[in-house]
Amino acid sequence: MNPRQRRGALLVVVALVGAVAVFASVLSFVSSVSAKVGPLVGVVALSHDVPAFTALTPADVTVVDVPRQWAPAGAVLDAASVVGLVSPSALPAGTYAQTGMFETSPGVADGYREVAILVDAETGVAGKVSAGDRVDVIATTAADGPSGGTGTATADAPAAPATAQVWVQDALVLNVGVVQDVQADTTGGLTEGKAVPVTFALPVADALRLAYAESFAVKVRLALRGGGDDAPIATDQQVFTEGSR
Repeated sequence: MNPRQRRGALLVVVALVGAVAVFASVLSFVSSVSAKVGPLVGVVALSHDVPAFTALTPADVTVVDVPRQWAPAGAVLDAASVVGLVSPSALPAGTYAQTGMFETSPGVADGYREVAILVDAETGVAGKVSAGDRVDVIATTAADGPSGGTGTATADAPAAPATAQVWVQDALVLNVGVVQDVQADTTGGLTEGKAVPVTFALPVADALRLAYAESFAVKVRLALRGGGDDAPIATDQQVFTEGSR
């Protein structure tokens, strides 16, 4: 073997040794990372943006592998366990599902009913109310209104005054529909104009009160509550009549 061949063979040996060293280094690094990261676990994540109080479908969730130590506390591991449930607030795509994040739709919970009414688009909603909000439903009645019977005042039965009254407190809004044209109709004080269908989840008694208010009130308005405000309204503050303070 001449000197040139020996040099070539030496270079090949050096290259092989270098390749083995690099391979060993990569294996060592991968092993070190795996040891630090730990095993992977499949957690449920949202594959799409999910509006508040919209039931999850199989297409809305996916399972992604993340290191177990980086998985959120209470992470949901079974996608089927959240399908059909709703979130009280809108969630973006990529959110990891966690225990307690989703719940049964209040509209189908025991003792609750889903009820929808048309609300004046300008005075009743004005673009400020959306799914997940809490509102008080205020209805106004004219003098000699529903509480005034036939509306004929007598000495024994004076005419009922015009009132503004909180008919339903802390109502949960499930959905706010699309603005639509309304023909002449006295229901809920609506005349020709624009109205929005608003769906609520209410206990049966409140659902009845809301239906009554929509049917007989001069006007129905929604008063938006601030986040976390669930305090009941004092009895002496629920009704306003002429002369009230």
